[in-house]
Amino acid sequence: MAPHRQGLAKPGVTGIENENAVGPIRRWLTKIFGTGLGTGYAPYAHGTAASALLVLLWVLFVPKNRRTEWKVALALNAVSVPLSAWGERMWGEDPGRITIDEFAGQAIALTAIPSRRLPWLIMAFLLFRLFDVFKLPWTRRNVETIPSGWGVTLDDTLAGVFAWIVIWIMRLSPKR
Repeated sequence: MAPHRQGLAKPGVTGIENENAVGPIRRWLTKIFGTGLGTGYAPYAHGTAASALLVLLWVLFVPKNRRTEWKVALALNAVSVPLSAWGERMWGEDPGRITIDEFAGQAIALTAIPSRRLPWLIMAFLLFRLFDVFKLPWTRRNVETIPSGWGVTLDDTLAGVFAWIVIWIMRLSPKR
């Protein structure tokens, strides 16, 4: 088990430098999109910055339509895997610079909210961040260790699913 997996924090934004491990187009795509439009270069809390940016982009650009929301969420999860794999080749195992996985997981959480009202957006954001930061031990042992970008993406996908479930339970509970 890698040393950074023992605590809550991922490795810093510097990682292992080997940017020539992928071709120039993949390197460019990873630096732009793999870093969550640059949020991976934030000096600290880059995952939180990525999640916050995704919430803003979601409100501004994703139509409030369940089918479209799920298409966007699934597309983000699909592109996260290769971008994360290329990032790992460039910067080492599960590098902090890669934040496209936060986009992917946060998008799943956002598909559960019934409206774009601020309380629901904040709830989806906070629940996703909670489940992303405080991973279940099973997730740490069995999901994060999957190679080739899958582990990087799937742990955030699961955090998004857990947030989605909690939001739906809250939506279904009787109003007082």
